[in-house]
Amino acid sequence: MWRVVRTLIVCAWAVTALNVDAAPPTTTTGRSKNSEDKPVARVANHWEIGPIAGAEQFPVALGGYCVVQLHDQRQWVPGRGGEGARFDGLEYRFDSSRDRHIFLSARETYVPMLGGDCPVTYADTGERVAGKLEHGILHRRRLIFFAGPDEQRRFAEAPDKYENVDLVLDGRSVVSMIDNHKWVAGVPGTVVIHRGLRYFFANDFERRIFLKSPGRYDGTGQKVEQPNLLMENQTVSGRLTVEAFQQNSAKKTNGFTTPQATAQEALLGALPAMSGYCPVSLRQDGTWVRGRQEFSVNFKQIVFLTAGERERDLLKNDPADYLPACSGECAVSLVERDEHVRGSVFHAAEFDGRLFLFADAAAKAQFKANPEKYALIDVAARGFCAVTLVDEEKQTPGVQQFATWYDGKIYRFAGAAEKAKFLAKPELYAESAE
Repeated sequence: MWRVVRTLIVCAWAVTALNVDAAPPTTTTGRSKNSEDKPVARVANHWEIGPIAGAEQFPVALGGYCVVQLHDQRQWVPGRGGEGARFDGLEYRFDSSRDRHIFLSARETYVPMLGGDCPVTYADTGERVAGKLEHGILHRRRLIFFAGPDEQRRFAEAPDKYENVDLVLDGRSVVSMIDNHKWVAGVPGTVVIHRGLRYFFANDFERRIFLKSPGRYDGTGQKVEQPNLLMENQTVSGRLTVEAFQQNSAKKTNGFTTPQATAQEALLGALPAMSGYCPVSLRQDGTWVRGRQEFSVNFKQIVFLTAGERERDLLKNDPADYLPACSGECAVSLVERDEHVRGSVFHAAEFDGRLFLFADAAAKAQFKANPEKYALIDVAARGFCAVTLVDEEKQTPGVQQFATWYDGKIYRFAGAAEKAKFLAKPELYAESAE
């Protein structure tokens, strides 16, 4: 759960290292309640980080990205605060009013399977575990997200086993089963998505009955007597809830035939780092501003969205000054397990003039306990000036003020002259300094 945390960084030009938390998002309001919560002006070489605005009472689906653009174009386009719609307990954001109208006209087509929860975990354990945006696919025109790479692999190996785990009673009408103790095939055109699960009904009349009292049919209300003579799979218990047998639905019963998607068709576009927030706006102004897809910049296959043309050019011209450490990946995961895990803007900290993003609160705490262990994971030559190291065989500490980004690494230099010399022949110094 998101928590309200304030951060005010006060530093002088002579200070070389600070260890300050970046403010996570608020949960109840998008505005600061105290004037002290506002980001302060940029001082020296440090990140002045204000709170993330725009947190809502309703959970925001897909991290605020536009579900229509993701579904139709496979592009991660940040939605706008003024363009939103609520459906099945989630708030969906859209890039334009047109996308919003498209969504409202066919909501069941666009919402992710299980509301974004992992279908493999649900099928195997009955538990609802949130899927991760970086492990998503478009399968048979449905957005599906997985808890991790293992779950995604298992789905790819046996899609028929998992693709309909969200379909209650294998598509039979739950109203007919509970009210009349009959198994009646539902009609796909009557579909209702409730708490991430799909319900089919025998006709529109049954659909309206369900919508008037979903608690009677979704397992959260009264318990239902088992219709022993009609249940295909007998259970040990003499009583069961609808919720109990929802988790056993694994048959392929779409109600219609769809072509098998190819591996290429299943791929989504590259998920932007920093949840789509602009690193330049954060660095310069201390504000969390959503970037735009048309102003994206790619570094080593990691995409950053910037707020505009000016911010895009600044990031391209001086990535070392604006990119978060490890290009937004968790430094603790890289050091401890050699794993590339995407860091979260909700678990951020500033150290030695650089922004670090962590996989979770535990990784952030581990970093804060011993930041020197992790701070140089993506800094070449252990932070020494690569030019003096090669030319003079001297270990001269580099300065972040005179740093550059090259081939996924940060190179620090003793001064402007050394930096210019490196930029003239980066391949020579990069290879020799390692």
